[in-house]
Amino acid sequence: MKDHAADSLALDDGANIAVIGGGPSGSFFSFFALKMAKMVGKDLNITIFEPKDFTKTGPAGCNRCGGIISELLLQTLAIEGINLPDSVVRKGINSYSLHTNYGDVIIETPALDKTIATVYRGGGPKGFIGADKESFDHFLLDQAIQEGAVHKRVMIDHIEYRNRRPVLFSQKQELMDADLVVGAFGVNSGAPKLVEAMKFGYLEPPVITATIAELAMGNDVVAKHFGNSIHLFLLPDPNIKFAAMIPKGGYVTLCILGSAVTSKTVDNFLKNPVVKDVLPQETGYQIECRCLPKMNVGAPKKAFADRMVMCGDAGSTRLFKDGLGAAYLMGKAAAKTAVFNGVSREDFRVGYYPTYKSIITDNYYGHALYAVIGIYRKFSLLTCSMLKVVKKEQGSVNNEKILSGILWDMFTGNERYKKIFSQSLKVRMHIDMWEGVFKSLSRRQL
Repeated sequence: MKDHAADSLALDDGANIAVIGGGPSGSFFSFFALKMAKMVGKDLNITIFEPKDFTKTGPAGCNRCGGIISELLLQTLAIEGINLPDSVVRKGINSYSLHTNYGDVIIETPALDKTIATVYRGGGPKGFIGADKESFDHFLLDQAIQEGAVHKRVMIDHIEYRNRRPVLFSQKQELMDADLVVGAFGVNSGAPKLVEAMKFGYLEPPVITATIAELAMGNDVVAKHFGNSIHLFLLPDPNIKFAAMIPKGGYVTLCILGSAVTSKTVDNFLKNPVVKDVLPQETGYQIECRCLPKMNVGAPKKAFADRMVMCGDAGSTRLFKDGLGAAYLMGKAAAKTAVFNGVSREDFRVGYYPTYKSIITDNYYGHALYAVIGIYRKFSLLTCSMLKVVKKEQGSVNNEKILSGILWDMFTGNERYKKIFSQSLKVRMHIDMWEGVFKSLSRRQL
């Protein structure tokens, strides 16, 4: 039997850790690693390399994300000692408004612990961040700094192994000989290629292109037209999986996911009659900014090596939702392994990989669920039947709200895809669905 201890590389007192990326996964890793190190009386030097300034509005501080956080994660962070202030949480959400070509329905939150909130991951639209507003990423990075991490606004452009240790460079200047490098970068940066070039087997995750736009309307208009509801659109457009409008104070964040998203997608989407019915016509709106970010839809098979580990979007994250929850899980799991086990490939295989793999496995169920939603979105009979079942559930006090709960959990991140998938197998829901289909077919034949 192989001796695990022989393959372990422990972090000694005073070890240098480089975290590439100051987003949630990098900040979570740093925060937890420093807390855990103090528990065992160990002093770690953690440097977070993040060139962006999350206090800046507009593109300079943008992190290209919808910015939804579940109540479950808010409660979990509070237990960990991370309490989000009102300046970070932009809006409490307690319902979804589902829009289709064949009608609309409002889905109320199934329970108080399943509500969600909206945040700005980066600085938000130009002029948004002020004395009473703060970005989530800046707040979280500051939590890591308060715990003892050092933030350097430097872009890493080369990494190489020297004497079995990773060495970091920026503009041909050597910055650090690290005991551990944590890849907490996003897929929209050039960092994945840097790690690929180290040739330990890491490959950049597969991605799709999304589009995000900020629609400026003003606080009163947003409150009147959107309230505390996210507006979700399931339209029979083969190039769009789904789109969501997320209220955030005086702005609405539009997120569109699809297979052929381009710079014209936002304009074409906003011209759709179903969408125009939701938007304020009397006051109008201004498209403040827009971008075409990549989204991770898979995970590298090899996400770690000796003194190297990938977290968040650089590694394993949840499909289409709850990236913040995945960043928390991955960052904490990597920190726990590094501090208590070690930083060898074998240490990460034993201590980190089970959490990493669990998200990959769960995403298989997610792909299956989105495929089913795509079928329902494509065919009018199925869309109409789905709407009828949800309306029936929402109007009932006693009946179990199976489909409503599935749709809520699909787009909020409150539940694992595997649990949602098991809910989708309940016979009662399918009886109601197909009953609606057969009634619709009968009416067409009469």
